[in-house]
Amino acid sequence: MFNHQQAEDKAYSVELNSFDKNPKFEDDTKWIDWGDLRMKKVSRNKFTLTGSFDVNMNMGDEQRLSLQVFNYDDNTNEKGALVMNVNKPFCQFVNEDEDTYPYMQKASDLPDQGNCPFPKGHYTINSYELETTFLPDNAPKGDYLIELNALDKDIPVTGVVASVTLT
Repeated sequence: MFNHQQAEDKAYSVELNSFDKNPKFEDDTKWIDWGDLRMKKVSRNKFTLTGSFDVNMNMGDEQRLSLQVFNYDDNTNEKGALVMNVNKPFCQFVNEDEDTYPYMQKASDLPDQGNCPFPKGHYTINSYELETTFLPDNAPKGDYLIELNALDKDIPVTGVVASVTLT
């Protein structure tokens, strides 16, 4: 039996400090042009993801998605210890996700789960509400850097990065 907890009930608050394409990649539009994709806070621990982006190549299991969370010093912009790391083949990452993709797909024109490769195309997300309930109740307070990167043959090629503070 699942006990669904609302984001407002968490013992912490999440502040979104920044959300941008990853500056490590100069020519990342070969893979994904992040367009006007933006994230903004709508209430305590709730954020919306809105905008359009282009996937410029079919993404199959030769590519991977990497989600990494680091401790972060917001004052010096330095990454600290890696506290979470998920790295899977692209299609497996999308097709196995039960917490985010199915709901984001309903608020967008993203393709259904189960297809591989993920088709290139122009996609729009319309105010997908992302809750922070995936964070554990005892998540340590502090600054974190969250990186979601696409890799080709294990080499990072494009991504987005967000800085958040748990208080």
